[in-house]
Amino acid sequence: MILKWEYVSLIIRNKSPLILQSIGNLAKYHLCLLLIIGGICVSYGQYNTSLLPDTLETSKPYFILADSSIVISRDTIVFLLDTTEEKMPEGGKGTDFYQALKRSAYKTKFTRELYHLFFVSPDKKSPTDTIKTERSETPFVQYQGKTIRNVRFKVLQPFGPKLYDTTLVASSWLEKSANRLHHSSREKSLMRQLHIKEGDRLDAFQLADNERLLRELPYIEDAYIRVLPVPGYSKLVDLLITVKDQFSWGVNMKISSIQSSEFELFNKNLYGIGHQFNNSFQLDSKEDQKFGYNGHYLVKNIRGSYLNTGIAYQNTFEKEVIQWDLFKDFETFNTKYAGGIVINRTRRSDRITPGDPIESEVPLDFNYENYWLGRSFRLNSRNLFTRKKMVLAARVANRSFSNRPEVKPELNQFYHNSTLYMASIAFSKTQYYKSNLIYNFGRTEDIPYGDLFQLTLGYEDREFFHRDYIGINLEKAVYLKKSRSYLFNRFTIGGFFHKSHFEQGVLAAETKFVSRLRKLGNYKFRNFGKVSYLLGIRRFEEEFINLNNNNGIRGFKSDLVNGNQRLHFNFESVAFSPYMLGGFRFALFSFADIGIIGSNNKIIFDQEYYSGFGFGIRLRNENLVFKTIQLRLTYYPKVPSDFSNIEFRLSGEIRPKFNDFSVGEPQLLEYK
Repeated sequence: MILKWEYVSLIIRNKSPLILQSIGNLAKYHLCLLLIIGGICVSYGQYNTSLLPDTLETSKPYFILADSSIVISRDTIVFLLDTTEEKMPEGGKGTDFYQALKRSAYKTKFTRELYHLFFVSPDKKSPTDTIKTERSETPFVQYQGKTIRNVRFKVLQPFGPKLYDTTLVASSWLEKSANRLHHSSREKSLMRQLHIKEGDRLDAFQLADNERLLRELPYIEDAYIRVLPVPGYSKLVDLLITVKDQFSWGVNMKISSIQSSEFELFNKNLYGIGHQFNNSFQLDSKEDQKFGYNGHYLVKNIRGSYLNTGIAYQNTFEKEVIQWDLFKDFETFNTKYAGGIVINRTRRSDRITPGDPIESEVPLDFNYENYWLGRSFRLNSRNLFTRKKMVLAARVANRSFSNRPEVKPELNQFYHNSTLYMASIAFSKTQYYKSNLIYNFGRTEDIPYGDLFQLTLGYEDREFFHRDYIGINLEKAVYLKKSRSYLFNRFTIGGFFHKSHFEQGVLAAETKFVSRLRKLGNYKFRNFGKVSYLLGIRRFEEEFINLNNNNGIRGFKSDLVNGNQRLHFNFESVAFSPYMLGGFRFALFSFADIGIIGSNNKIIFDQEYYSGFGFGIRLRNENLVFKTIQLRLTYYPKVPSDFSNIEFRLSGEIRPKFNDFSVGEPQLLEYK
């Protein structure tokens, strides 16, 4: 929506809806927050507020909205967000039922709080902003080259205020208690996460990268940077950075059976300084070691150096691991150096890494060390909105076993002691757009477009022989303007050369598709598609791939279905609902997965076919650091003997991420 004025137009950079005073007070609305995991419950109560009630129009060219000033200059345009309403059914028997239930619940204070905890009144509405897709740098380009005078943070509590309406406040005692339990992110800690400082020249790319990095922090729901011109000083600007915290405490429970269970307690923002602490406690009465522990402590950005360090310890019936790492990523376009160190000691393990398809009958004891360093070089681009760079990187990794199965030059090669030397050169071109309702339920999402070419060379010094490595990785993502959709393509090929022949090779191709957002009634639909092909070339005898879960068919799990060649198709349609349940947004989805797997000696379409079809619901509260709750029912027409035709699953799901063309340490191409 665009408003044009006769002489003066506006650009409102905070993306908040412009609500003039003459509209008057809006209707009250009611919002509930449900959090019932591990005995923790938090709810939203009544909000009695008007959107932007203290907006003032002055004779000067400013509007003062809440605690911020927005400059109105000549010859500009005001961009307002498209706004949809979250509606509950009105009228009819459904409303009568809720009204009767509410009257009964309000008879005592305890039942009234329970009602607020579980139900959203069907006659209330609350607005949800749908962000128009735009380039990440667009809001900042007009301020390019100006000097940053001040940088100020505004941190919003998890429950109550919203990023685009900070006038809302927590009202019920449950949400107030949750806010008191939560440690708000400290401004000094957030400032250390930035790659900008006061006195710098404003760089639109750099500023957009910093906004994106804040949104990627695991304890931040959303972040927004507003550029405020300084009255009387045309070359100076101030930055107001508004971040919305997530409730940093979380729990997970997994009950496999009466004898086996797992409980996890974690904090993603310990004491508000960004430290992360995970603790997982396991019980399995069927094993010799009945009790187990798995813990991890991570410190981000040590003393403003952008270095991160973590220590992890695991002692369960499966294995014992202690690991320390120190690393720095290429976080922004302007980051010149990155690198990392990993030192790991593993005992009593049946696999080298958790995702390995190869399971050892002999307990594995080994040490692992990894070191890498990279240098980034900015490249000129004809496109104002495109970041181009070249990255050179080198790596040394060593794994040595102290206990393993018997090994010979041609026996159990997977468990040979080895040192791997690698180097890579990469060219990437990236630009970001901002949108929402893709993988998340309303928060801002950064969508990468561009391409990547990476060449990796290596030399492996193995226990019984030596060999060379080469790998090529090509990636490209485009925005299809006509269909307003997203398309990502990837092609990789690589492997080792030993005694003049190619071995342990990989050839992979992948295409991902995300459709435009469409409306049907009060719902918003988006379709997702993926086609993936993987071929193993002269792999070791004990190596294989499968169709299990994320490797092909969701929910599928079998040790009998494997091979060296795989093709799978994944289709999903998601309907984002305008309704809320106790503060949780929900989305309905249906899906169809088809997988083909078998030997690499035959054409893939002549191999075994498997499939899964189903539907489900996802629940997500963006105020919480918990995983997305997913309830799914799947039917498998054809199954092996170790799996059933129907699966009903309640689980916590990690949000998918876009391939962002980031370059890190040189790596072997994955075969899994």
